[in-house]
Amino acid sequence: MEVKLNIINFQPHVISKLNQSFSNFGYIQSHFSGRVMKRLVLFSLVALLCIFNNSYSQHEDHSTEISSSVPELFDFHEVVYPMWHTAYPNKDYALFKQLLPDVNAGVEKIYAAKLPGILRDKENEWKSGLEKLNLSTKDYNKACEENNEAGMLTSAEELHANFEMLVRIIKPVTKEVDEFHKILYMIYHHYGPNKNTEELSKAIDDLYLRADELKNCVLPKWATDKKEDFTKSADELYTSTKELKELKDSKADDKQIQSSIDKVHTSYQKLEALFD
Repeated sequence: MEVKLNIINFQPHVISKLNQSFSNFGYIQSHFSGRVMKRLVLFSLVALLCIFNNSYSQHEDHSTEISSSVPELFDFHEVVYPMWHTAYPNKDYALFKQLLPDVNAGVEKIYAAKLPGILRDKENEWKSGLEKLNLSTKDYNKACEENNEAGMLTSAEELHANFEMLVRIIKPVTKEVDEFHKILYMIYHHYGPNKNTEELSKAIDDLYLRADELKNCVLPKWATDKKEDFTKSADELYTSTKELKELKDSKADDKQIQSSIDKVHTSYQKLEALFD
């Protein structure tokens, strides 16, 4: 059987149009793919940013809230230091007067400063300390204006003492106490109320480790007279924290967990009150 194949002969102008059509198809395909890729890349970047932002908001945006620091107060040390360590021992009355504008400016900034969230329990003590600082600053101004040398010495001593008291109010007694408080703050004010079970679980595990460190920490010299009471309170805090961890590990209900968190918080306040 013989098969005959018919060969189609296209005219040159037809071939030209076919080539142009395929060329346009390739361009459209390429252009479309490029646009799609750009959109996919853009979408991916937006998604990553959203994930990062969510992670950041959960873990990083509380960093200033849990810092036991008032920068304006510690900046004031640059003024207090020459007043107390140079002008006062040397009875340099000219330096007392020279420091007056810096003293006034520094105290004004401290007054305008806001306590971070972790120091909310210190608000009343802070305000009381500010009033004392303000009174000693007024006395310092008066003594300088009247050229009262004895008054300069007395008011400078009071100013220094009131500054140190404000530092004592906000500064944790030890690093271990501060680290424990930071985690407890997040548990008590954020993870617990917001039902963030994942972060709460991790934080309770961490809190238990910090409680053990706190129990074995060394008090600074100025607080050694509180050692016996501190040891007793630290043991109670460790016990209540251990109970909280055991409840969490045993999958206790939310009410039991919250009650245990409150107990830890009360134990911590009792320990912290030793140094008020």
